[in-house]
Amino acid sequence: MNQKKNSVGTAIISIIFLAWFVASLVGLIYFSNHQQGAIAVAIGGQYFLVFGILGIVSTIKSKDFQPILLLFPVVGIGMIVGGFIYQYGSEEVLAYAEKHLPDAFLLLFFAVGATMVLSTFFNVKKKRTNCTYAMMATCVKVKTGWHNRHRTYCPIYEVYFRGETVQLCNNVYTNIDHIAVGDQREVYLNPDNPTEYYEEIMLKKESLFLYVMGGAFVVASLLAIYMVHFYG
Repeated sequence: MNQKKNSVGTAIISIIFLAWFVASLVGLIYFSNHQQGAIAVAIGGQYFLVFGILGIVSTIKSKDFQPILLLFPVVGIGMIVGGFIYQYGSEEVLAYAEKHLPDAFLLLFFAVGATMVLSTFFNVKKKRTNCTYAMMATCVKVKTGWHNRHRTYCPIYEVYFRGETVQLCNNVYTNIDHIAVGDQREVYLNPDNPTEYYEEIMLKKESLFLYVMGGAFVVASLLAIYMVHFYG
């Protein structure tokens, strides 16, 4: 009975989502072709906002939240607000927006970058604190996916821990490191929760990428604020 209810609920949500997606696409095309580009931009912002929220919720549930996903809803909100202000705002509102919105967006980018750096630092610290049991794991399967037309990989490892066979998978797809079935890697397990683990090499590569991205957002936003206020 519960399975039927869940199936019906999923079908209804899928229909609503598809209807919203198509209607938004039609609206985007319509307003673009009728000299109302600002509204088209606002409608496009919906996509960034909705897909950004879905991505954040999904990664939080899988315990693999990536701070860079915050950028999508931020951009989406900016496109929606900016589009409606430009289309319907009075001259006073437009003047106010032109004066203050650049600083607001730059501060948001700074906040996203700082969040990426800090959350990466604490995430790495947490993993190294919790996962202290080192052992060799064997890759028993490699799941594949696609990102920007590039194939990505997610290995499934198997270890024999305290008399039991445990499978490990962090559901992170990447093309940073290619691995094949049968390959062995050193992993660090959480002895109290053996499905929680990390690989030192991958942890360093992933954290370095996030540090660089977050740092770039912070530096670029601060530099832009400085240039706007002192050389504008």
